[in-house]
This record gives sequence, structure tokens and C-alpha cells, in this order.
Amino acid sequence: MDSESDSYEIQNQGNTMKKTIIALSILASCNVMAHSHHASERLTHGDHDHSFDMSEYDVVLSNNYDPFANGIEFLSPTMSAEQQSYFPLSENASTKLAGSFPEIIWRGEPLFTPEYNKENMEKALQEGKIHPELAAMEEAMTNPVIFKLSDRMYNAFGFEGASITFLQGDKGLIIIDAGSTAETGEAMLSAYRDATGDEREVHTIFYTHHHPDQWAGTEGLATREDFESGKINVIAHVDFQKKMNEESGIYLNQQSIRTAYAFGAFIPHNNDYDKGVNQGVGYPADIVMQSQNKSFFAPNILVDDLMIMKVDGLTLEFFHTPGEAPDGVALYVHETGDMVGGDTIQGETIPNLYTIRGTEYRDGLEWADSIDRMRRYQPKTLSLHHGRSAVSQERVEDVMKAYADSLRYMQDQTVRHINKGYTMHELSDSIRLPEELKDHDYLRPLRGSEYQNVANIYAGNVGWFNGDASELAKPAHKDMAQLYVDMMGGSDAIRKAADRMIEKQQYGEAMQILTHVIRVDHNDMYARGQKAVALERWGWEQSTPGWRHWALTGAAELRGELDGVLDTMNFFGDASKFVEAPTDDVMSLIPTRLIAEQLNTNETHVINLVVDGSPYLVNVSNRTMAVDNGFSSESADLTVDISKQDLVHLFLVKDINVEESTAKATKGDIKQLQRLVDVIDTFSPFYLHLR
Repeated sequence: MDSESDSYEIQNQGNTMKKTIIALSILASCNVMAHSHHASERLTHGDHDHSFDMSEYDVVLSNNYDPFANGIEFLSPTMSAEQQSYFPLSENASTKLAGSFPEIIWRGEPLFTPEYNKENMEKALQEGKIHPELAAMEEAMTNPVIFKLSDRMYNAFGFEGASITFLQGDKGLIIIDAGSTAETGEAMLSAYRDATGDEREVHTIFYTHHHPDQWAGTEGLATREDFESGKINVIAHVDFQKKMNEESGIYLNQQSIRTAYAFGAFIPHNNDYDKGVNQGVGYPADIVMQSQNKSFFAPNILVDDLMIMKVDGLTLEFFHTPGEAPDGVALYVHETGDMVGGDTIQGETIPNLYTIRGTEYRDGLEWADSIDRMRRYQPKTLSLHHGRSAVSQERVEDVMKAYADSLRYMQDQTVRHINKGYTMHELSDSIRLPEELKDHDYLRPLRGSEYQNVANIYAGNVGWFNGDASELAKPAHKDMAQLYVDMMGGSDAIRKAADRMIEKQQYGEAMQILTHVIRVDHNDMYARGQKAVALERWGWEQSTPGWRHWALTGAAELRGELDGVLDTMNFFGDASKFVEAPTDDVMSLIPTRLIAEQLNTNETHVINLVVDGSPYLVNVSNRTMAVDNGFSSESADLTVDISKQDLVHLFLVKDINVEESTAKATKGDIKQLQRLVDVIDTFSPFYLHLR
């Protein structure tokens, strides 16, 4: 092992790391920055003449937007192209990629220059510092091309971590998803125009789901002026904005940190390959996210389960495909047999049933059912937004069937063994895809892994308790660590044992025992250095990039290389973005920040908050806060008129006090509002390994 002084040398990363961290923290916070559509009404089935009941079709009308003026014709759900069977596979259907990709009609230079080169990557491979799966995927995923799937459909691939699809209407362009930034969206549109000579205007944008790499590049594809003037149809699931606001709202601080760990934003530039490894789906996210122009257009056509419409000469069928995201929607084009699945097929990787940055539970069977629904359309092509697209009915069916089968296998075998008494860790260590599936080229051990997927299934259905009552009687966090240290003969004995384990390449074992030493004494720099070495070497062996990034970031944390860096994170971004979020969502955050221990015994508050004219009744009692949207009370102690902007700055950003705000009391003492502000918490960055 390197000397102690070598292990903890802090590298000055300067502005590059700071920009990366801010970029990723803003990416995590984007989900609470949704524009609330200024719609005046919803379209109902009585607004226009139709031969079918339109009551389940949801369209947002504004002063400027009218889908009928844009030439959209809504069609009856009875026209669905979904069939009762799947496309029949031949007995010798291949599981390999040869000849299965669409025609490439344009090639370009990498949009970003990663901070490593091919020579360094080959050197890292020879030294065992990068997994061959990751190196191979790096080469495949970062060379921009335009794929031609059919005479109408094209896919921009290799420009960044996400792809987008172009669909040619009779008079203009329909674009599916928008990429991660305006810069990458614009680059993909420009390449498509170069490849096809198609200079027609974009009139329709469809978001397949709410994740930022599906919508953040919108203004690289169309102007906000065109959207606000009603020229752009924007299609998404009815829960699209709700899910945007939910996913990283309440847990924003935690998600910002964990996203940065998972995507490698904190990894120091100690060499030319640690930082530059992708997520198994394209460029390293921190490279893409250094450009900060991200926005979206609020959807004005909302899909629930099924919607069919005629748009610019094409019959488009949108249908709900929950799985990777609860608001996932796929598209089938009747005239061509083309399909866009968004991230329902995540690319050439095992499905990521659980993302280690932390998300709500993903149901594997629901996901598999969504894929089966896609299969029943018997599509001729499948445009993917992570990974390379597939052409020919047999190849498309082969990919989708394998993906669905992998999800069902992991789900069913986990449930079977749960019912045989196995615990989460026993199952995660043992359940692996069978040979028939593990060799499939769209089920590589990259973005997802069997280990984390099986653990997700167990935790999501059984919960945290493993059935051993000793779990209920554990000593406190640090007391448990002290117990282990004492029983293993003290810190020095553990450090010596860890040295032997590291020498034998038993990195997991070394990390486990050193964790207790470090937990007892965060200043034990030798133990921290040992664990950093074990984390780093273990991380180099991983094909799942999130695991690799997390381990290398943990090593940097333990060596002290992140000290001061976390403080540069801008968790909130521009405060005005919170002002643009729906007021209900802003109000829902405030109770989760109440510092209960700072309230006095039996302290109560009943406050009418009128935010830009909308009433909210705030009740504080028993050291909890309840917010009733749309209500007020005549018996309230205080009634206050306040703007949403000042509400955000008072309670969330906390950069002003009540006296500096425009808050006006129409009843009661305004000081009571300041008391409430004083017991609302602010969040600071935190470490994940020094706990």
C-alpha cells in the first residue's frame, strides 16, 4: 500500500470540478422546477364534434393553444393497432447484435471531448483499472451517428447519454424526447438536418417520461416564443409534471449528493480514466451536464392510458408503459410500423430496476407487462433513447421478449425464494439470470445489475426487516461499531487484518471491517486510507458504472479530497426556479423542514397564508405541521398575504426575513410568521462514508 502521506494528497480540481458539481446538483433539482401551465380550461368531448366519447382525452387549452387549429384530429381508441399476439420468433432467432442495427446515414465527431483518450483507456484495461464491458460500451456509445429506421423515422445516437427520435410528417417534424441540454438537443437536430436535408419546422414534441434527459434540451429544438404562441403541440403522460415535482422535491438535498456520487461528479482527476467512464448508456453525465441550458415546455396534450390522433398525415398511437418511470408512454406509428419506447427498453443493459441514487419503487412485473403491451403491436422497428435502436420485426421482438423475460425471471425467482425464507442479502448474492438470457447483447451487466434489482424486489415487497429479532435489538449506530472494534481486538488489529485482506484482493472484506474503525474514529487517517485503497481497487473491477463511480467517490471522500468541494454545491440553483414550481408543491416541502425539537412544549400556530391570492391553512401542533390547500380558518391566529416569490425566499432559500419581505398581516402579529420561519431547517452537504 502507498504511504499514508501519498494516500491523502489532495488534488486541486479548481473550477472544472465546481462547474460539474453545480451542473449535477441543478440536474437533481430540475424536477422541482416545473413550470405550472397557465391553462384556462381543459378540452372536453363537447367542445368539438366527434364520433366517439372524448371524455378520457385530456387537452390543456390556453389563450393561444388550440390543437384543432394545429391540424390535430383525435381518433377513437377502437382504432388501436394493438393485437392479441406477438410476432412469432423463428427457432434460430439470434441473441447477438450482428446486422441488427439501423442504417447509418451520417457520422460526426464526438460532441464532447472526454478527459481521457483511447491510449489511456487501453492502458487502464491492461492494468485492470477498467472493466472490459465499460471500455467496449464507451467506444460504442460516444460516436455520434444518425440512424435511419424507416422512410419516416430517424434516431440521433451517440451525441450524449440520451438519444432523440425524429419523425417526418407530411409538412413538418415531430420530435420524440429532447435530450439533456439545449446544446445537445440543437446539435442532434442540426445533424438530422444535415443527414436528410429536411429543414422543415418542428411542430410537435413528445416526452416519453419525466426524467430530465427526456425534456431538458427542449429549447434546442423549438423556441419558447413558438410554444407560447400556440404553435407547438407538447404531448406527455397526464402525471408527467406531478412526477417531475415529486421525484426530487422533498428529497432534493439527499438526491443531489447521491446523484453526484452515482454519476462520478466528485471523482478527482488523478488519472485520465477514473472520471471519464460513462453510465453504460453514453457519455459521462458530468461532461454533458457542464452546459447549463435546460428547460421544458409544459405539456398541452395529456395521455392517460391510450390516445390516438392524426398529426401531419400520420396516425400516432400513444399508450401508457409504466416501468422505468411511472409516467412512461410509448408511441406506435400506424402507417410505418415504427415504435418509440422511450426508456422502457433501457438499451444494451440489464434493466435498472433500482437506481442507487435512490428513487421510488419500480415494479418489475408492471415493467414487463408494459413491454408485452409494446410487443402486441408487432412493430417493425424500435427506436431507443439509450442504446442502439433495433430494426426488423424479428430482431425487435427478440429484444423486447428478452427484456421482459429478464424482469420476470428476477421478480418470480426472488418471490419464490422469499417464500422459502431467504433474506434480501442471501437472494442478492445468489439470483442471476439464466444462460439463455445472460448472454443476450441487450442484457449486459452495465446500467443495471441482478444484485441491486433483486434487493429492490425484496425491499419493495417485504421491507427492511429480515426476520431475525436481533435486528430489533441492535445497539445504536456508533455503539455497534465500537462493539465490533472491541470484539475484534481493537483498531490496530483490524488495520493489520485489513492490510492482509487488501494484499489478497479481498476488498469487500477489508471495507467491511474498516468501516467500524472509521465509524468509531473519523480521524483515523490510516484506516481511511486503507478503505480508500480497497474501494478504489474494487471499483476498478466493476462493470456497473454507478458502483464504480460510488466506490471511487468514496475513496476520494475518505482521503479528504472532497473537503471544501461539497460546499460549492448549489442545491437550489436559481431561486426563481422554485417560484415557477406550483405553489402546492412549494407548500408541501415546508413541513418536511420543520425543526421539531426547537418548538416549545405545546406550542401551536394556526395561520392563514394567502399566497398570490390562493389560501393555505397552516396548523402547527404536537411539533408537526399540517398544510390544507385551499382552506382558511376564521379562528386563525394570523392571516398573511404573501407572494410566492417571498414565500420561497423566506422558507426554502432563507435569504430574507419577514421584515424584508412583502408579507402583510391582515390579522394578528406578523412576528408569528417569523417564528415559523425560524424553526424551518436549511440543509448542508454531507458525506456518505464518514457516518
